[in-house]
Amino acid sequence: MKCVVYVGNTNVIELSGLKSAVEGTFVNDASVTVTVKDKDGANVSGQSWPAAMAYVASSDGLYRGILEDDLALVDGETYFAHVDADAGDNRIGHWEFHFVPKTRRGS
Repeated sequence: MKCVVYVGNTNVIELSGLKSAVEGTFVNDASVTVTVKDKDGANVSGQSWPAAMAYVASSDGLYRGILEDDLALVDGETYFAHVDADAGDNRIGHWEFHFVPKTRRGS
């Protein structure tokens, strides 16, 4: 997962290529969510958590979610995205990754 996040902007978060390790096939029918937490493990205010990540039609396991523009992010602080996927029995995934949001500046 790769995520560039800008303070005060609507941002997109993606989980790409979700696959079943058992079957070796792309998973296009999972329930996928994201929750953004601060360095202390508290949910970041400004959005309801967990937020749904929708499957992108005709893709191979691509899910996309929105991080809302009023999310209480501070430029330069470290945050963690917790992504969970549930595609049924023995098809569960969990990822955590950090990101540092930036403020867009003109030239």
